[in-house]
Amino acid sequence: MAAYLNDGMLLYLDHLVDWDTYFRWTKGDDADVDTEVETLRVIAQTAAEICESIAPEAREGWEEAARLEDGEVAVPGHIARGYERLREAGIVSFGVAEQYGGVALPGMVGNWVLQMISRADAGLMTIVGLQAGVALDIQEFGTEELKQEWLPRFASGEVQGAMDLTEPQAGSDLGAISTLATETGEEGRVTLDGQKIFITNGGSEVHLVLARDADTAEQSKGTTKGLSLYLCPRTRPDGSSNGVAVERLEHKQGIHGSPTAAIRFDGAQATRLGPKGEGFKAMLQLMNNARIGVAAQGIGIGEAALDEALQYTRQRVQFGQPIAEQPLVKNMLSSMILDLEGSRALLYRCCALIDRNTAIDARLDRDEVSEAERAELESIRERNETRIRLLTPLAKYAATEACDRITRSAVQLHGGVGFMAESVVGRLHADGIITTIYEGTSEIQVSFALKEIGKGAMHVVFDEIRKELEGLDDSELDEYASKVRAGIEQVLQASSALMADFSYALLSARRLADSAIDLIVGAELLKHARVDSRRFDLAASWINRKMLEVEMNARRIAEGDVSRVDRCERIISTFESA
Repeated sequence: MAAYLNDGMLLYLDHLVDWDTYFRWTKGDDADVDTEVETLRVIAQTAAEICESIAPEAREGWEEAARLEDGEVAVPGHIARGYERLREAGIVSFGVAEQYGGVALPGMVGNWVLQMISRADAGLMTIVGLQAGVALDIQEFGTEELKQEWLPRFASGEVQGAMDLTEPQAGSDLGAISTLATETGEEGRVTLDGQKIFITNGGSEVHLVLARDADTAEQSKGTTKGLSLYLCPRTRPDGSSNGVAVERLEHKQGIHGSPTAAIRFDGAQATRLGPKGEGFKAMLQLMNNARIGVAAQGIGIGEAALDEALQYTRQRVQFGQPIAEQPLVKNMLSSMILDLEGSRALLYRCCALIDRNTAIDARLDRDEVSEAERAELESIRERNETRIRLLTPLAKYAATEACDRITRSAVQLHGGVGFMAESVVGRLHADGIITTIYEGTSEIQVSFALKEIGKGAMHVVFDEIRKELEGLDDSELDEYASKVRAGIEQVLQASSALMADFSYALLSARRLADSAIDLIVGAELLKHARVDSRRFDLAASWINRKMLEVEMNARRIAEGDVSRVDRCERIISTFESA
């Protein structure tokens, strides 16, 4: 069995992250960096041991679903026990600051924890992931009073959280939200009325609710203006119910242990997080954190399926040898590994940038920063933020689509066994499908990426990659770096044709996103190969395969036009009239 704490993670822990700068900026110049890094290692190892130990029971209990009993959500026993193991180890709400009782894990390491949990139990990951994400939004946008009240309870695992966006008429279009927030006369306090659906971990004590402010509802209707973010507990301070009812739990194809609820708010008392009318901005931060978390979930599920496939193909003997020895099977397995490691590399690159900006923010908060240093850091921070806004949707898209391919291939490699109801890989495939859908479908992610590309983000990302590739002093690696550099020029030249026609740009968004991912991952894998020669074949194979696809996509983008939309419409019409 492949290790839960694997080489892909350890590369970043031991070589690819500047932990010295991170800890000196976040904790001060007297930080003991070696001790801090070793603490991260111990936490990651502990999470790996826990997750590996809870996986067998989670596999056995996969069909057990969360239940609604007298208005309260009850999760399956394996979910409850797995959560308790993590809670006892202090590995829940792991981004909470130390002053509120948390461990303040860097985003990179927190992402590893979510990936490990997902590999063991994808349903449990949704609970821990939402708890961590909600706590971070309270930490970012809450008043000091709210932080003191709630963050220690999140850090200890006493309470969990849910993110309440979707409504029957408002899915990706959050401008259609109609849940109303009516002011009570007390600053920042409202009552909430409305319904939310598809709420992950909906039985939680704390709900972060995106609602429309009643006093401006008519003017803001149909837009994301006039939306505020509210912290709404299910229980009032006196212990009475707060008008937050779980109406039902949904029946799903996968992640059965994760409760997905329909929620009704009936005069529920809530407190605003952040400025009035700026809830969409605050929620975007939580959504982006959630997208990074779902990317980790996709990688974790994919890793579990790959591990099952490797074990099975080495044990399954046909025609006198294990099927893993057959060339076609070897190619399938290596392609699955490339998919996994490529999406992992993209995600970790994004996490590293997020952590870098966290460190910059901490440094800027110190009074001793000179004006010149402040200006330089703010400039770096904005450039990083531009890259993060592009890499976040790309990472979510790449990891979850890879998960879908890897789990499907694992089923194929198991043959008829993989199609059986009790098949582990079949269940992993069912779990993985949702990752391409929630927190924004793959199509939404490539649309978001296109929007950032239109603002120039791809040029910024590619500029950084060019600098990194120039730093390769190994002639063997430089051969592949040259292929990536050539691919960058092809994509930039082709993409210029898109900006003049928005309809055609949307039609080609997926090809452009795939090409950007292939190039970014190629550069990142070359960094891996530079510090670990065992990963040379991974980088070389990725670049040899993907640069051909980049060239093809660039050509199709450059040679096409918006008439393809009309052709799509005619094809659809032909089918409907048949």
